[in-house]
Amino acid sequence: MKKSTFLVVLLTIFCGTLVAANCDPINITWLQTGKTNWGDMRTTDSDIWSYNSSYGAKANATGSGEGWLLTPEQNLEHAEVVNLSFYHVNRNANNPESDFTLWVTDNYTGNVGTTEWKQLTISPYSTNTDWNFVTVSIEVPTGYVGAKTVFGFKYVCTSANATWEIKALKLYATFDCEREELRVCGQNLRNYYYNYSTSSRPEYHDDAGRATKTYKIMDGMFAVNADIYAFCELEAKPIILKQLVDSLNKKVGKTRYDYVVEDIDEDPGSYDNNLKSGFVYRVDKVKTIGESSAASTYAYYKQTMRIQAFEELSSGERFVLSMNHFKAKDSSEDAGDQQRQNNANNLVSALKKVSVDPDILILGDLNCTITETPLTIIKNAGYEEQLLRFDENTWSHCYSSTGELIDHAFANASMAKQVVDAQVKHICTTCNGYSGNYYASYSDHDPYYVDLLLSSGECEDVDKTYLQTGGSSLGEMKNPQTISGVYNKWQYNSSYGAVCKTKGNPHWLHTPVYNLEGAKSATVEFEHALNFANVSDMTTQQTMWITPNFSDVTSSTWTQLTIPNYPSGSNWTFVSTKVDIPTNLLGKHTVIAFKYDVPEEGSNTPNWEIKNLHIKASCSDITSMEESVQSHKSDAIRLIEDGRLVILLPDGSKYDMRGTRLQ
Repeated sequence: MKKSTFLVVLLTIFCGTLVAANCDPINITWLQTGKTNWGDMRTTDSDIWSYNSSYGAKANATGSGEGWLLTPEQNLEHAEVVNLSFYHVNRNANNPESDFTLWVTDNYTGNVGTTEWKQLTISPYSTNTDWNFVTVSIEVPTGYVGAKTVFGFKYVCTSANATWEIKALKLYATFDCEREELRVCGQNLRNYYYNYSTSSRPEYHDDAGRATKTYKIMDGMFAVNADIYAFCELEAKPIILKQLVDSLNKKVGKTRYDYVVEDIDEDPGSYDNNLKSGFVYRVDKVKTIGESSAASTYAYYKQTMRIQAFEELSSGERFVLSMNHFKAKDSSEDAGDQQRQNNANNLVSALKKVSVDPDILILGDLNCTITETPLTIIKNAGYEEQLLRFDENTWSHCYSSTGELIDHAFANASMAKQVVDAQVKHICTTCNGYSGNYYASYSDHDPYYVDLLLSSGECEDVDKTYLQTGGSSLGEMKNPQTISGVYNKWQYNSSYGAVCKTKGNPHWLHTPVYNLEGAKSATVEFEHALNFANVSDMTTQQTMWITPNFSDVTSSTWTQLTIPNYPSGSNWTFVSTKVDIPTNLLGKHTVIAFKYDVPEEGSNTPNWEIKNLHIKASCSDITSMEESVQSHKSDAIRLIEDGRLVILLPDGSKYDMRGTRLQ
């Protein structure tokens, strides 16, 4: 049983029926035209209020009279954003502002006369002399709403034939809630620009058009209600995501969102290079780990294929997110296929170098269906498509009214185990017999999301050997990109293991990330050789380091580990060494690294070779048990106790078969 379910059970037992806070937004439209009635709306006077298929709700009286038109009751408890919008026209009223009014209550009693109402301001009213509808949008104070919210339109007739017509009444609300899953959303925003006048890409050409698109994007974002958003087809300028984040924070009334800052700032007049991908995230749910990096070295694609690691604040768990935009298709189906294959190969290669966490999620407009070669490359690299895993018939984009899935979510094996749902939310597309929904389209691609239930993880025993001779590469060891995009100069030699012999920038070689939080012991053993080195410089130029909370080599906090045995420095003779790691240096994101740091000045260029690196760590007391058993081998007793096998030693200590001491 999940802990959240258990909590609900407890609250139900002790507190009666529990009404859970909404996590998904409410977006309801009433009084649509072309219908036969107004659905679940209701009125206190059917002689005044009626439904018309052309005009929606209509209020009219020949003399005096008062009548209310009421929405159904809505649970808006814990709402953080509530918006009510509609079209209306008023005519022949003495005073529309007092005769035609809008009210809200958070505790409808079932009787308009005994209910406590709060008035909402309608602006604008129409001219009162014609039948031209005007649009009203009201941000409803959250203090006005609650578990039993009702909106009421009150008509008071003070002149003959005073008429009020209302249509397309829409209620939109989002909620402040704690969802157990972490939701990650991806979408192509279709040429979302701030500097609209510098490119032919945007479909808008003024500030009003840009604002309209921004509002529509925000509506879509709130509808998905994600914790992380990954977008493509953004203007390749920092200001575009800043504008979106500023608008989001203004909408919710707090600093909830931020965006990942990267060094992309292209000439807006360059049609080929002026798009990028980027990330927006909730600062109360996640934080970034390390910097945004490119998944390609090619112009344009280094901007549209991006990688960023995140950490969930509640669990401390991390994952790597990659957002991508592959080469577009044109009139010739296969014209860009080779480039998309290159995109896929570059992405897979770049993700192999990622070291911050083994869990990887790939999103993006990949411009391919699942059977095409570029996606086969990704699948063959160990990634599984998640949107099709949960809905094999879904689509994200329309070609000639037929939906196809060209936006994708791929997860590697360890990430896929933590995916609990993945869906496309059909907000923007109109195909496959589907006519869209309540949002005005702001893109030709639908948003899609992946729900992650990140595992809290437990300490994991490690018994791994790296850099063995006779191989072909550094294997799982990481040779990361560091200062100014310069790659470390560690290389693999099948006879000598890892080799570094380049002066200048510090060159790092490190292990994968291990969860060693709470580990009882850890050791590192390896063989190494040094030639052309000064003995006095070895402890500062050829060193070993550890961090319990790895992000990247430049921003992690490192502690130097003492290498007890150095080679002579003047020949190719390997020496063996062993380091016992203090347990206080171990953590959930432990990484062990070798750093070669020889300054440019100086005549010597040392050659450092490392092979047969063996990392061993135990998360239980198994080591102490083994030692105890060895010292009392002839006297150890095996017995069954409470249905389990127990080892009893002469000193009275007991161990289970996992090595955990029982007494």
